[in-house]
Amino acid sequence: MNTSFQWSTWRSAGLNAWRARSPREQVLLSVGGVLVALASLWGLALAPALRTWQEAPARQAQLDAQTQRMRQLQAQAQALQARRTLPRSEAVQWLQNSMTELGPEAQITLQGDRATVRVQAAPADALARWLSQARENAQALPVQAELQWVDGLWRGNWVLQLP
Repeated sequence: MNTSFQWSTWRSAGLNAWRARSPREQVLLSVGGVLVALASLWGLALAPALRTWQEAPARQAQLDAQTQRMRQLQAQAQALQARRTLPRSEAVQWLQNSMTELGPEAQITLQGDRATVRVQAAPADALARWLSQARENAQALPVQAELQWVDGLWRGNWVLQLP
């Protein structure tokens, strides 16, 4: 009941103050109130919604690209899980047969379940392609690498873990 009394007191004081204003002041205060209300509506409701709507196509494209990449990774993971284990002899044979892709001076040395590959002048794209194919075709994983970039070509060696 006390709050009801305070509310009615404030309301009557406000109405008395409004009536005490001249008609010109009442119009100016009304216009100012409407402008403040419109600015608040724009800043709190319309502008954020408009910004979200304008950014939506770019965000959607970004999410589509991310989804596509995730599907590619999922397919790659499923392919790796479904693959049969390659016999060591086939892996070694593939590695030996593919050494020519790394240049004429490329060599491979087998030691137990590891293979050491040495190159003197391997182009970057050929090296990247060969490592990817070695992983896929021979199921050989790099475990150590010592490579140097010399005159636009790779030189050095790396060790592969065989299946």
